[in-house]
Formats: sequence, structure tokens, C-alpha cells
Amino acid sequence: MELASCLSDEWTCFWSICRGYAGEESVVRDTREYTVYPSELNILESFKNLTEYLSACGYEEIPDTECPETYTLQVDPSRTLEARSLAGFIDLLRRFPASMPITLHTHLRNKNLEYLVCVVSVRQSGIGVMADAVDPNQVEGIHGRIKEFFQASNPWEQERRSVSRYDLKKSVFLAHRFDSPGNDISSRLATFLRRLGFEVLEGSGYETQGIPDKVMGKIKSQDIFICVVTSGDASWILSEASVAKARNKYLILLCQRGVSFNKGIIGQDHEYLEFPGDDIEKVYSELLYALPPVK
Repeated sequence: MELASCLSDEWTCFWSICRGYAGEESVVRDTREYTVYPSELNILESFKNLTEYLSACGYEEIPDTECPETYTLQVDPSRTLEARSLAGFIDLLRRFPASMPITLHTHLRNKNLEYLVCVVSVRQSGIGVMADAVDPNQVEGIHGRIKEFFQASNPWEQERRSVSRYDLKKSVFLAHRFDSPGNDISSRLATFLRRLGFEVLEGSGYETQGIPDKVMGKIKSQDIFICVVTSGDASWILSEASVAKARNKYLILLCQRGVSFNKGIIGQDHEYLEFPGDDIEKVYSELLYALPPVK
């Protein structure tokens, strides 16, 4: 049976949009539906957060001469507005915040010419999301951030989360830079964690745009994700953290004091601790309290 026929009429348009696009460079297309979001949700801020996140990930709009895009707001039953760009879409939302339904269907690419198609449809009955890209990890990260920005969920998820959050095994994926300072600091931290009985896995020294399948498998297998942020480019480490967050891993950030980075990529739901210089030991007592209850 066609999926659209199983949905209410107001979802048919969303699913038609998702099916109507087939990215030539696509590896995975992931479509999800959420039936719960706050009635008082600030939809303008949610879409602004999404556009800022996409920009932080290096994505820019593809000119509309190459790919059709759709940015629509139904102001009332007899009036629908359509923007020609993300900026125009945000401006319309600012002017007509009570519009419903609202649909964003955008095509983007980054400096490596990797394509991303993102569809978000906000309706009274819920939120539909589609992400289509070459990198499956990026697709997973996009879904995780959209779910966070729009505070979207399904009724059964809260029960599953409350169980998994406090039934974790003593397993850690340790993300860090693989230069000399990063290796030294993380090696001492890994020794500390192993002495506490934790299994610790790392990313095997890669630094690339995408996350290799082997590393992705390690992230999936561990219940706790600890990210050590030291001086230097942290974008690929934060990409791992975004994937871990999307998979509901328990997230802890340990940041070298004075190092700045874009925490917006991974949101607010994580533990954050700072340590001075290369003295990672200074944070051990706080880390003991930050670690979740484990089996």
C-alpha cells in the first residue's frame, strides 16, 4: 500500500514533495514524521536555527536556475505566499508567524560540491522532515538537529529514551584531534577511564570530511561519547559529536580553556567541562559527576 494513502490528507503534499525529488548524487534519503511538537513553539526561531546550522556546516543554496526550490507559507485558507530564497523565507515568517502549513524545500551544496536536499513541512498535525545527501552521517546529523530545533517527537520515544538514558553500559567513544597535544591529553584521559572500568574506543587517527564506516560503527557501539576539544580545527570532531547526538548517545564535551568553537552544531543537551592547558587531570573530579549512571 502507498504510504501517502495511510496518512491524513494534509500529509499527502509533503510526501509527494519528498518522492518527487531524486538526487542524482544521493546515497541515502531519510524521511521521518513527528506527531508531537510544542503548541507554543517559536517556529521562526526554529527555522532560523536550522538555516544557521546549515551555514555552519558549509552549505549554501544552489541557484534556483539549477534546482527548483519551494518556500511556502499559507497565511490563511485563501492566501499562500512563496519566497525565492532562504532569506526571503525567513523574512516572510517574521511577517506572518501564524502561517500554517509552512514548507521549506531547499537544495544546497558545500565547497566540496556535495549536495544536500532538505524538506521540512510544519502542519497542525505534526512535522515532516526529509534529508537527501551523499553522506549518510550528514543525513543523520541533519535529522537530529531538526528534531532538536523544532522539539519534535513521537509518543513512544520518551519512554524509550528514559530507559536507555539510565541503562547505559560502561563504553566510551573518545573523539579528539590526532596531533601531538590531542593524542597526549586523550591518552591520559583514556587511561583514567579504563581504570574506572570503561571500554574506550577511538577513531584510529583519521581527519576527513566524512566519517568512515569503521569509525561510525565504533560510535554506534558505545553508549557514551566524550569529545576532547583542543586548539586547532575541530569541525570533523564536532561532526562526530553531531552524529552521536542524533543517535541519543550520552554526550560530554571536555574543552581546553581558551579554545572557542561553534557549539551550536551540537545543541545544548550535553555536559560541558573545561580544563586548563594540557592538564586534563584537573577535570577528573568533575568528570566523575558528569558521567551517567552505568551498569
